[in-house]
Amino acid sequence: MIDSNAYVGEWPFRRLPYSQPDRLLRKMDDLSIEKAVVSRLENVFFKDLLVGNRELHAIVHAHADRFIPAYTINPGYPGWDEDLEICLDELGARNLRLHPNYHGYELLGQENLRLLEIARERDLLVIIAIGLEDVRHHHRLVVVPDVGAGDIAQTVNAFPQARFLVAGGRFGEVTSIWRSVDKRENLYVENSRVQGPIHDVAKLCNTIGPDHVLFGSNAPLHYHESAKLSIETETQITDAEKQRLFRENAARLFNV
Repeated sequence: MIDSNAYVGEWPFRRLPYSQPDRLLRKMDDLSIEKAVVSRLENVFFKDLLVGNRELHAIVHAHADRFIPAYTINPGYPGWDEDLEICLDELGARNLRLHPNYHGYELLGQENLRLLEIARERDLLVIIAIGLEDVRHHHRLVVVPDVGAGDIAQTVNAFPQARFLVAGGRFGEVTSIWRSVDKRENLYVENSRVQGPIHDVAKLCNTIGPDHVLFGSNAPLHYHESAKLSIETETQITDAEKQRLFRENAARLFNV
């Protein structure tokens, strides 16, 4: 299996059981997860994301057979374009992660449009994180709503040739995005926060198609078992389709 949506690092509001690379790797081994796409969790709150991206690079370099890096960029931060060039030229970035809600910028804002144009030109995968945890669990001083599904759909429509993975979306959000996008060849979703309705995975496959749905855990904020079991125990899709969700789609998307 390939986990298409995970993090390494600490969360400021509570202790997480698999926040450090060694613990995350042991958990992956226990569940037979071969690889994970990871970002630095601290970069959700850091101002200078290059610090976290360099830390991520070192972690991935030490475990290159297990981790696939997704470097975080904040186009609302001064000098983001220089950070991006370092990630591309020095760190070898092929995947970018965006947190527009936590970083406080508009997906269709001027700076992010520049970033997405670079991503399209360089054939970078753009991971847009809708949300990280249920807003009811947020610290009362840091309540951050999910990124709007309509904003994401407009962004994908504006860049039909760019590749997007929508991460951390609930069932209604990801299906709404899919239905609102004109050209869907380069749009993918993962299932870490879908969590319902009944037969949610089969309904995702029926709506979006089994070639565009990936297994993702949102670890360490969520437990791997939730997303994994929702695919394993789904009776309305075939074993071949489950294998696409667990590994084949991610292997193609991340070129591993």
